[in-house]
Amino acid sequence: MRAEGAVIAMAERGDVEIRGVTKRFGPTIAVEDINITIPDGSYCCLLGPSGCGKTTLLRIIAGHEVPTEGDVLIGGESVIGKPTGQRGTSMMFQSYALFPHLTVLDNVAFSLKMKRVAKGERRERAYEVLKRVQLDPLADRMPAQLSGGQQQRVALARSLITNPKVLLLDEPLSALDEFLRLQMRAELKHIQIDLGITFIHVTHTQPEALAIADMVVVMDTGHIEQAATGPEIYDEPRTTYVAEFMGGWNVFTGKVSGVENELVTVAGTEGDSFHLPRDGHEVGQDVNFGIRRDKVHLAGGSIDLDRGNALGGTVHAIEYQGNWVKLTMTREEKRDLVAVIEDREYFANPTKVGDQVTVTWASEDVRVMERATGAQNLIGENF
Repeated sequence: MRAEGAVIAMAERGDVEIRGVTKRFGPTIAVEDINITIPDGSYCCLLGPSGCGKTTLLRIIAGHEVPTEGDVLIGGESVIGKPTGQRGTSMMFQSYALFPHLTVLDNVAFSLKMKRVAKGERRERAYEVLKRVQLDPLADRMPAQLSGGQQQRVALARSLITNPKVLLLDEPLSALDEFLRLQMRAELKHIQIDLGITFIHVTHTQPEALAIADMVVVMDTGHIEQAATGPEIYDEPRTTYVAEFMGGWNVFTGKVSGVENELVTVAGTEGDSFHLPRDGHEVGQDVNFGIRRDKVHLAGGSIDLDRGNALGGTVHAIEYQGNWVKLTMTREEKRDLVAVIEDREYFANPTKVGDQVTVTWASEDVRVMERATGAQNLIGENF
């Protein structure tokens, strides 16, 4: 909900509708036939590896790039052909680019100065925005006297002073250390909720997107692989690419070799055999499926192996992460498998690097998904 009486409060809608947008740079297609609507007042993260088209899409929304084909609507109105300053958007760049010779207050007020707003008014408005990002006590400092996190908040305040309907953020946390990154992503979400405007945030960091976004848009080679909430993206990946890029799944492919009641047996391409829920699959059908890493257990648990799954291998790496342990198991001439095991379960039966182990999981925890078709399909890669 927007705060009453706030300096930054927008009555106009900030929903962003992208219709059939394609962008070519010569023979290279950066994004192709993108269709998506980002609701007003939501926090959306465009997520993907370098070269997937997420920054190009952000720049098209901002007006820094013109689409080869398609349309962009903000608040129901096409903005194609409109200057950047007339779209109701504001961009916060990865590089803060603060003016070193201006105070924090004057840095924030600079765009209003360019619009010939009276000095007293622009400084008052800048001070109110600094309050929102908790920097008002530092209004008279110079950028060189600020920490990295403080500089980032100045850049954020400078973007917000224009009262945008949509704030566009290009990798805003990438220059910060881990502690500040965690702190600032929480602050960004808090500010977005407080203002009630639409945030569109480009990132290549999966935990960042899951932590703050109402809507996560996973991109691959200029296409949208899946757009959904964070829990849906993580728990219900539509394709093998999304499952592996998000990092929480082991993914396999095979062919149905048998059917028995509600289960099917799948012969994996690497010679393994698996049990899956039937879900309409028939003998001879190709199937792609995955198991979440935190659903994989070291043998000795309560999994019914007649209905479940078991694979053996050698412990390659053990990473203690506090309340859980990440165990990577290598398998001869086959892809690795990763298990994320709750700490009490792991230390009840600990292993060491080089041990031969068997891991198991229940058939009902397996999820069938579509095979990714993009150039960055990840089956066969290790994450």
